[in-house]
Amino acid sequence: MTTVEFLTLLNGLSIKIWIENDQLRYRALKGIMTSDIKQEFVERKTEILTFLKQAKDIIGDNRLVADVIPQKNIMSKSQVECQKPSQIELWPSVAEFFVYDEFLYYALTNDQRRNHSYKLAINQLVKDKVVVDIGTGKDAILARFCAEANAQKIYAIEMSEKSYNLAKACINNLGLSDKITLILGDATKVNIPEMADVCVSEIVGPIGGVEGAAVILNNARRFLKKDGVMIPTRSITKIASVCLPDEFLHNPGFTEIPAYYTHKIFEQVGYPFDLRLCLKNFPKSSIISTSSIFEDLNFTDAIDIEYSLEVNLTILKDSRLDGFLVWLNLHTIEGEVIDVIEHEYCWLPVYFPVFCPGIQASEGDKIEAICSGLLCDNNLNPDYKIEGSMIRKTGEKINFKYSSYHYRREFKQNHFYELLFSQNVLDFSINNSVTTAMT
Repeated sequence: MTTVEFLTLLNGLSIKIWIENDQLRYRALKGIMTSDIKQEFVERKTEILTFLKQAKDIIGDNRLVADVIPQKNIMSKSQVECQKPSQIELWPSVAEFFVYDEFLYYALTNDQRRNHSYKLAINQLVKDKVVVDIGTGKDAILARFCAEANAQKIYAIEMSEKSYNLAKACINNLGLSDKITLILGDATKVNIPEMADVCVSEIVGPIGGVEGAAVILNNARRFLKKDGVMIPTRSITKIASVCLPDEFLHNPGFTEIPAYYTHKIFEQVGYPFDLRLCLKNFPKSSIISTSSIFEDLNFTDAIDIEYSLEVNLTILKDSRLDGFLVWLNLHTIEGEVIDVIEHEYCWLPVYFPVFCPGIQASEGDKIEAICSGLLCDNNLNPDYKIEGSMIRKTGEKINFKYSSYHYRREFKQNHFYELLFSQNVLDFSINNSVTTAMT
């Protein structure tokens, strides 16, 4: 049994655990903490402490999803940021797969900066309006913001039956069932009883379109009146060249929590593959070029679901060129932008390991490329490609081509992925039983 599986067992038994003064604590109903479980708990004390501390760094709070902690022990966001580790941490791109559990939902629901940006837009646009919320999630957080902003009516759509039931309980407990009507189903297939003035959603990923936002929100326009508006208004994903630390590149790997979600993705898809990789604790000093636009989704009108954009970058300093960073700039309303490399959000920037090992670049060298997004065979999630040349000041050209697939069956097709998966740290035996963390 892994640490995650043991924590899942504790959560299923309603055994609450937390860290207090660097000590591991638990609370359970009488008779629940059997001698066997208690012995396992003691034996795994060090592992659990490490896991909870990792979780705290990820979600910006002392609480793990399943835990209850006295309010006096909760650290402020600024305190957590001062203590966050500087070492880069690899994560799979979880947003585009159905692996959301209470741990990930907690990170979303409690992303205070994200919530602030959404509230600014919601408070300006939804008062006395009819709202449709696409993919409301188990906490119905955006629907609740709309209710707080005095929307007339909110229709909140959720595809997962489990999340729908949890959202329903949440809304009932808060006394919001008269304001918020939950609808179970696929947002591209269900209907609502009346036309809406505002559509609110959070179906963007670390690259704006990875969750299928173009397809889903194009379809959602049928819910809106002629003058209806979308929140957010626009998703711009930027790109720049990067040189990453040697210690990271020479020995890339997943820590326990990211490894757990990587395995969940492989189980869901049915095979291991070169999934998209996100970087937590990315140092901005690793950017070595100007930036450009990698993907641009303007939600104020119908979106092109497939695209091609020209990218021109200039190297700003003599350095090694390892690949590209792409990162989300989400505009919830005009003048309010979520930039995920300026502050820590639930979204992380994505790394494309195009040059591995890296190549030498000099100040003034140019990169000319075409970035494109094409729907994969599920007609929802895009595959991305960047193809072009690094042009040295001497005129020498180094051509490159890199594809980032949603779930194509390609494994260890790049030297970086060979290094990442060389230690077989993940159990690749795929079966039909997919466990869910913290549920």
